[in-house]
Amino acid sequence: MKNYKTIFCLVLLSALLLVQSCFAFWVWSPQTNKWANPAYQTFDTPKEQYDWAMAYFEEEDYGKAIFEFKKILKNFPKSELAPDAKFYIAMSLAKLNKWYPAFAAFQKVIEIYPLNNRLEQIVEQQYLIGEKFFNKKKYYKAKEIFQKVLANAPYSSISDVAKYKSGLCELKVKDYLKARDEFEEFVENYGSSPFADEATYNIGFCSFKLSSLVKDYDTELIDQGLKDLEYFSLKYPTSESIDNAESLINKLNSKKAEKLYVIASFYQKQKKYSAAKKYYEDLVFTYPKTAWAKKANLKLKLLNEKKI
Repeated sequence: MKNYKTIFCLVLLSALLLVQSCFAFWVWSPQTNKWANPAYQTFDTPKEQYDWAMAYFEEEDYGKAIFEFKKILKNFPKSELAPDAKFYIAMSLAKLNKWYPAFAAFQKVIEIYPLNNRLEQIVEQQYLIGEKFFNKKKYYKAKEIFQKVLANAPYSSISDVAKYKSGLCELKVKDYLKARDEFEEFVENYGSSPFADEATYNIGFCSFKLSSLVKDYDTELIDQGLKDLEYFSLKYPTSESIDNAESLINKLNSKKAEKLYVIASFYQKQKKYSAAKKYYEDLVFTYPKTAWAKKANLKLKLLNEKKI
């Protein structure tokens, strides 16, 4: 009999512990004034479910917040709270430093709910994610995001900086032709932006880099670089980049002077001294501050001494 009593007590104790452990999963929700088992239950209304999920978000338990917001999308997909639920899923992913999934989730809000009232917030968050990739020197990924920001909201408060950073991404990977196109489009569309002066300088800088592609005696790209940089210098004489622009102008002038010197030397070797003198004189007159002008003066002195 004692054995039966002992067994009965153990069974009863186990049952009580089991009941207690079961109740431990149920908690009181101040938002809904109900007991609920949040791990398994979906609330009766989207508002109740949304409030429950927001409680996790505000407590910075972003993993559980995502889990709970997803219940709204699954069980109340046509609710007016569904776009907000999707938005906070994206926000939670960003808080967890899952940058690209967060960017994609924000994009889904726009694509699935195009009439949502959070467009400005969404593109701002996407831009910030683009900045994360840019700062980590992941320029191709950053440009993808900046371009999507522009496509989503071409006239938002951050569209100018997104366009500017898109150009910087191309500049960082040394695709100077694409970068120049980006900065030209920027100046055309956002001429009053605070970044307009730097974008204008970068047009000239890209042209300077492209001038290294000059072959033989063609100076077209050099002339374009000079035109762009001189335009910048005239338009923004107090810019922080003015000294850099003047340095690049001097280098391009030196390149043009070198071209004239090479042509003059060619004619001199062919004993066409009149033509040689003409090019040396043009060089000295047009680019007097270059090292090539000094060399040309020496050549002219020699030619004049020979009375050629």
